[in-house]
Amino acid sequence: MTKTEILSNIGVGSGINTTELIKALVDADTAPQKSNLDNLEEKTKDKISTFGILKSNLQDFKNILKDIQSQQEYGYVGNSSDSTVAALTVSGTKAGSDINSSLTVTTLASNHTLTGPALASPSSTVGQRNITINFGTWSADPTASGGQSFTSNGQTQISVAATSSTTLTDLRDAINNAATDSDNDGTKDVLASIIYDGSNYMLMLKSESGASNEMKVTDSHATPSYAYDTTDGAQLTQRVSGINSAFTVDGISMTRSSNSVDDLFEGFTLDLKKTSSSAVRISSSVDLVGVSGLMKGYVDTYNQVMLSLTAMGANDPIDNENDGALIGDSTLREIKEQLREMSATAIEGYEGGPYYLSYLGVSTNRDGSLSFDKKQLESQFKAKPETVRAFFINNYATSNTNITISAFNFANTKPGEYAFATDGSSTHTIGGVSATKSGDNYSVTSGDPQGLTISVANGSGVTSGTIYYGKSFINKVLDKLDVYLKFNSILDQRVDNLNDTLSTVAEKRSALEGRIESITQRYARQYSAMESTVASFQETGNMLTAMLEKKD
Repeated sequence: MTKTEILSNIGVGSGINTTELIKALVDADTAPQKSNLDNLEEKTKDKISTFGILKSNLQDFKNILKDIQSQQEYGYVGNSSDSTVAALTVSGTKAGSDINSSLTVTTLASNHTLTGPALASPSSTVGQRNITINFGTWSADPTASGGQSFTSNGQTQISVAATSSTTLTDLRDAINNAATDSDNDGTKDVLASIIYDGSNYMLMLKSESGASNEMKVTDSHATPSYAYDTTDGAQLTQRVSGINSAFTVDGISMTRSSNSVDDLFEGFTLDLKKTSSSAVRISSSVDLVGVSGLMKGYVDTYNQVMLSLTAMGANDPIDNENDGALIGDSTLREIKEQLREMSATAIEGYEGGPYYLSYLGVSTNRDGSLSFDKKQLESQFKAKPETVRAFFINNYATSNTNITISAFNFANTKPGEYAFATDGSSTHTIGGVSATKSGDNYSVTSGDPQGLTISVANGSGVTSGTIYYGKSFINKVLDKLDVYLKFNSILDQRVDNLNDTLSTVAEKRSALEGRIESITQRYARQYSAMESTVASFQETGNMLTAMLEKKD
C-alpha cells in the first residue's frame, strides 16, 4: 500500500484524525533535513545565477574596453587655418607629434581621364574588338608630333574582348570586372563608366591619380575607336591628364601621386583640396576632449563593475537576508583584488617609462573606487604624450632605425626596456641575457626577453641600442579578464561544482522521500493496529450495552 492508501484507511474507529497526526509526526522527524536541503538548493541556485551575472559583467567590461581602445584618437588632433585648401587628420598607430607648418598647394593630383566615341544609347553595340589597357607615364600626348613614348609602371594590364553583340554597358562592366588593385590601396587601377553629354552616350575611363598612372589603350579593330597609343593614335579623347600634386611645406617643394598624403607627418594624413595663392597654417594640438572622454569612460565602467562585484559579496551584519550570494567566496575576492592591483601596476616597455595610471589623472579612493582628474591628464600629456599611448597601444620600438624587432613571444616575452650590445663577433646580449646570432638576427631564449628576436641592418655598423616592448594598460586588463572568460575558466569550474551540488541535493531529496514513505507506513501500521483494538473495544461495549438493555 502507498502512503495515501494507508492513511485513508485509518482514523475511522477512534474518531481521532490520525492522518494529520501521522503527518505531523513524520514532519517533526524529517523537517530539519528537508529544510537543510531546501536551503542548500536555494543558495546553490543563487550562486549559479550570480556567477552567471559575474561572468556577464566581466564580458561587458571587456567589450567596453575593446570599444574604448578602438575609439582612441592617439592624443592629438589636426588643425588647418583654411580647411577648404587642406585638412590634417589623425591616422596611424602612434600618438602623433607637434606640428606647426606653412603649406602652399601649387597643383592638385588628377586622374588620367579618357572618353570614347559618341553612341546613341548605352545599349548601342561597340563592335567586335580586343581592348588592352596598360598603366604608366606618357612623355607626351600620343597625338603630338614625334617622340612620344610610354613607360609602364609595372601594374597589371587588363584585357577585354567585345563581340558583335557587346553593348556599351557590357563593355563598361567587362572593364570594371577585369580591373585589379595592383598597389593594394583599396582602389582599382581603372574605373569605367558611361556618361551622357546631353546628346550622346560615351565610355569614360579614369585611372588612379598621378603622373605615373596614365593609360595606354590598344584596340584590335580595323577602326580602333577605343585606342590611345602611338600606333593607332589617340582615338579616345583625353579630358584630363594624369598629374601629381605639388606643394610646399616650410619652403620644401614636394610632389605626390595623390591628394591624400599620409607619409609627410607621422600619425597624420594631409588631404589637399584646392590650390592656394597664399600659405595655409597646419598644426596639431592635444586632443584633451577625446582623451579625457576615453579615460572617464574607463573609470566609470571600472567603478560600475566593482560596485556589482561588491554587492555579490556583501555582508549585512543586521539582516542576513541582505547578504550577497557570493559572500566570502574566494574566486570573487581574487577577481576584485586582481582588478584593484591593475590600477597601481607599472606600464613598462615604453621610452621614458615606466608609466602609471595615476599619471593620467586616475587615482584610487579609500573605498577602492577610481576618480579622474582632467587637469592632471592635461599636465602629463603636454609633458609626455607617450603616456597616453601606453594606456591604449602595445609598443614595439627601438632606439635606432637600423634595429628592428623581428619577433617576440606574447606568452614569454616580458614587457620592458632591453639594452642590446654586440662586439661584432662572439658576444651578444639583449637585456643582459646572452643572445644567439644568425645572419643579421639576434635571438634570446631565456630570461625576461625570452622569445625576442631583433634584426640589425647589414653594414650599418650598429653595435648597441635599446629595445622597447610594452603591453598597454588596457591590454593588460584584457589579459586579466580573459583568464576568467576563457573556456573552462575557474568561473566555469565553480559553476560545474555547484551543479554537482544540485545533483547531490536531488539524490538526497529522493532518499528523504523514500525515508518519509517508510516512516509514514510504520506509523500507519501502528495506528491501524490501535484502531483495530479501539474498534474491538467499541464492539464489546456495544454488545454489553445491548445485553443490559434486554434485561431491563
